[in-house]
Amino acid sequence: MSAHAGKSLTAEQIRTLLDQLERAATREACWSCQCLQGFITELESDAAADARGLLEAYEVRPERRHGSLGCRPCPPADLFALTLRV
Repeated sequence: MSAHAGKSLTAEQIRTLLDQLERAATREACWSCQCLQGFITELESDAAADARGLLEAYEVRPERRHGSLGCRPCPPADLFALTLRV
């Protein structure tokens, strides 16, 4: 189910979220973490058709992903939780 209740995220909204994500993911290993990649997948499902291409550069192939790093707090996860409340 979409986090944004049927509302598609515009390219501008996706760019803003990706900028925030880049600031939040401070470790190289964050980008291949299943938690962060789950956020990218959710953004793809919520993005308007013309905004989905912005996310392609952030996707990591499944075989290169790893489980949660166990960071407390996890800034990318916090950002994801924040977007769910919007």
